[in-house]
Amino acid sequence: MGERNRGIVVAATGDLLIARDRPHDMFRHVRDLLTEADITVGQLETPYSDQGSRSSCGARGAVPNDVANFAAIPHAGFDVISLASNHAGDWGADALLDCIERCRRHGITVVGAGADIGEARRPGIIERDGTRVGFLAYCSVAPDGYYAGPGNHGVAPMRARTLYEPFQFDQPGAPPSVRTLPDEYDLAALVANIGELRDQVDVLIVSLHWGLLFQRSRLADYQPVVAHAAIDAGADVVIGHHPHILKPVEVYRGKVIFYSVGDFALEINERWWRSFSREWFERAVQFYQALAPGQDMHEEGRNSMIVQLHIVDGRIDRVGFVPVTINDAREPVPYRADTENGRAVRAYLAQITAEAGIDTTFDVVDDEVLVRI
Repeated sequence: MGERNRGIVVAATGDLLIARDRPHDMFRHVRDLLTEADITVGQLETPYSDQGSRSSCGARGAVPNDVANFAAIPHAGFDVISLASNHAGDWGADALLDCIERCRRHGITVVGAGADIGEARRPGIIERDGTRVGFLAYCSVAPDGYYAGPGNHGVAPMRARTLYEPFQFDQPGAPPSVRTLPDEYDLAALVANIGELRDQVDVLIVSLHWGLLFQRSRLADYQPVVAHAAIDAGADVVIGHHPHILKPVEVYRGKVIFYSVGDFALEINERWWRSFSREWFERAVQFYQALAPGQDMHEEGRNSMIVQLHIVDGRIDRVGFVPVTINDAREPVPYRADTENGRAVRAYLAQITAEAGIDTTFDVVDDEVLVRI
């Protein structure tokens, strides 16, 4: 695979959805960090396009996809984009496929979505200085019609089934136990995809759009099962997103699982409400707030990160992150680990990880937080 050098850095972020008149401003505080990385990867929530129309996406409406805002993505230095989003189908096939081609014209590799299931599961491979890094992306939380299939556009599926079991069968109306299980076919396909890619790359990164919205520290049952299976099959790191807040970090067999890296550049504003249902959104907020009384979802949602994978001699040497806080303008702002904001993000992540019963240690080295492996 070529001569090795002193190493490369892969930077990874959470959800991206820009809806403003000056899209480049979204990344003004973090652009240098993103462009300085050798490879930068993000999760795009919407297919930016001037084609297509609102699909049947239920009462919630569609998230904004003004194509002018796409310019912020290449400007910020993203090399790889996952489109395995639960909003990938909001504007139909034409918009999704147009956005994929738009990314490619700007030199951006797209994973996790495509014109059919084969394209959606196709890996992306980026080579830097003789090191080959592979990317796969999947979604667990999309509406039924958004998943790709034979001859059908959509996102790569990693679905899960929900089971409701009464705790006491002789007590009608008692709250049930809720369990989730990964879809066996989707999981087998994910494992096979990883196995096929493993020998082609030095480092293999799996991106998963999944999990429980807004619920502090909670993981769905299927998530560790899928993450562990991915690592057992040969993945070197798992990076999750979708819950709109940070979630616990686990080290499994010496590999790091970020269950959610939070929002990164996702704004809700008046442009949002032009296509998305404000009534549905407000009801959803009330619903999730009732599940966690006392939790300040808005404040906790300000915590974010830029994952940094340091690759030396073709393997991950260390895994860390730069603490990020989302400011009032919904823009990500990075902080050194030894600053007040940096310490606050690290402390929050350590706390929710412990709450989930996961024993992970975070060390501060220079301006970065490292996950002890």
